[in-house]
Amino acid sequence: MGRASSLPPPRGAARDFVVWALLTAAASPLVAAPPVAVPHVGPNLRLHGPQRPAPDGQIGRVGSAVATDAAGRLVLAAWETLQGSCGPPFGKPCPAPVPPGLTAVGASSDGGRTWTELGAPPPVGDSIAGGHPWLDRGGADRQTFYLVNRARHAADRSQQTGLTFHRGHFKEGSFVWDDGKLLAPAVAGDVLRGPSLAAAKDGSGKLVVGYGNLRKICGQPGRSAGQIELLRSSDGGVTWEGPAVVSPDDTAVTADPADPACGSPGTFQFATSVALGLRDEVYVLWQAGPVAAIVDGAVVNQPVVGIRFARSLDGGKTFQAPRDLARVNGLWENPAVGYSKDNLNNFPRLAVAPAGPHAGRLYVTYAGSLEPVRAPATGQSLVSSEIYLISSDDQGATWSPPRLLAGAVPPTGVKRFWPTVAVEPDGAVDVTFLESRETQATSDPGDVECRVELLSGATRAGSVSSLADVWWVRSTDGGAGFGAPIRVTSQTSNWCATRSDRAGLLFANFGDYLGLAAAGGRLFAVWTDGRDGVPDAYVAELRSQEEKP
Repeated sequence: MGRASSLPPPRGAARDFVVWALLTAAASPLVAAPPVAVPHVGPNLRLHGPQRPAPDGQIGRVGSAVATDAAGRLVLAAWETLQGSCGPPFGKPCPAPVPPGLTAVGASSDGGRTWTELGAPPPVGDSIAGGHPWLDRGGADRQTFYLVNRARHAADRSQQTGLTFHRGHFKEGSFVWDDGKLLAPAVAGDVLRGPSLAAAKDGSGKLVVGYGNLRKICGQPGRSAGQIELLRSSDGGVTWEGPAVVSPDDTAVTADPADPACGSPGTFQFATSVALGLRDEVYVLWQAGPVAAIVDGAVVNQPVVGIRFARSLDGGKTFQAPRDLARVNGLWENPAVGYSKDNLNNFPRLAVAPAGPHAGRLYVTYAGSLEPVRAPATGQSLVSSEIYLISSDDQGATWSPPRLLAGAVPPTGVKRFWPTVAVEPDGAVDVTFLESRETQATSDPGDVECRVELLSGATRAGSVSSLADVWWVRSTDGGAGFGAPIRVTSQTSNWCATRSDRAGLLFANFGDYLGLAAAGGRLFAVWTDGRDGVPDAYVAELRSQEEKP
């Protein structure tokens, strides 16, 4: 543990392949974990009621986030809902939800056995919750639940107003919102995307929110490739300081805003994951790339992305220079064939061991394609992708070599992505991930069995389907070895046989990331499920220890 690892920057397709080879060669072989009680996966539970098609509603729910108290009894989950596109400001001709919003929340006060659907959090002034939710729990009472989302103007869908931040508590078995706040961009015209949230569990009230800022440049709002910023609070979200710039924007800006090249080349910076250390450390992880370059007058995305990291040792006031912990062949042009977005984000994840024999250890999980993919978004790319874990024992100064999670995959036909890590109070390390088997689901090898309408309006079509499940792997020795993968989903989803409404929004049919939260001896996993032919938000309890009487 703690050994430094570095990879040379890729240069062209040949070097891209070398990067993949280095990662694969450096990955430690799967080591059997010490014997433990057989983990148990609870029932797969849908978090909301049946969906209503037009004209009564909009089809589409994607599970995103979950948080729990220390005992695993009080649990809050959040998902994106296209039902929020009914009525203003999005204008779909179906009954508007009350309150309005593209985020929905569900609560359980009995350890996840039963759930109550609460709908969207209350608007904050003229802003509503605009999706991409993230949850955590902390506060001075250690029982405050926090939610952060993108914010949209309640009357004008074209205006993204920053981030909405909400606080709430469980009271007498029910969850109630205490208040909300708009975290507006420091500069008008900047667009804040991909927020993540981390709260201290020690009663200090420390709280940080990380996000990507698509800055207003070249005279146009949200034109930049993005810079990573962080807001911090020391009083549980009552007041905020910042933003601190974690990683500056490198988007090209020419002297002439009318120049077509102005704002085009740059490193896409997005998909943050933030964590608090055991002292005054703040850690930020994100996807850096693809890099947009101009080739023969056209913008071309390079296939390699960085798993980029930065740390602050003064509570988030200042950050040391960011660096890539790994450079991998990105998932950008290599999505699961049934995915409804043109491109797929890597979305690496970060967690810190709160206690146990490796207290303070950092864990990072990420995915990478087995070879560089420059395929057009409208074609089916069958290149496989694998998932990895690295760790650090010195506050992120040096890192272990990558460990391959869940075993190797064949060169084509199996995509593993969105590995999401959580650390239990005793130090056990858990990772959930999506696996899509890109294979024929029908008996006719020549038929077009998958046809997915993409956000761009194009169609991705081909002869194989996307058969997806969520899996769980667990380590009881600090990440040195993981047990065999355990299937979380009780039914496989064929994402080529599901339908959802587009609503003119950046809605992905099976989401953008997974949710995972750890408590004493149990975890809660949240994901998007297509077993009933539509995207539904699901949750399951993952029990790593025997139930206490």
